[in-house]
Amino acid sequence: MKHTYLLVLFLLSSCSVSEDMIQNKELYCSGIYQGIRAVGRVATEVTTGVSIPDVCDTIDEIVEEDSEGKS
Repeated sequence: MKHTYLLVLFLLSSCSVSEDMIQNKELYCSGIYQGIRAVGRVATEVTTGVSIPDVCDTIDEIVEEDSEGKS
């Protein structure tokens, strides 16, 4: 049960993108962080069958939507 709570917390935190993350994209999308998150995503997908997108892809989508909305 303890692992279930940690998994839910991980899933919730990986689904959100904050303004700080967008402003610090170079940090969050560095090779080290991407590798660590990739391991977590694969482990989550194997254990639960739920595919989680990478936060860098989500940041790119949000920035693209914002730039389209401002044009």
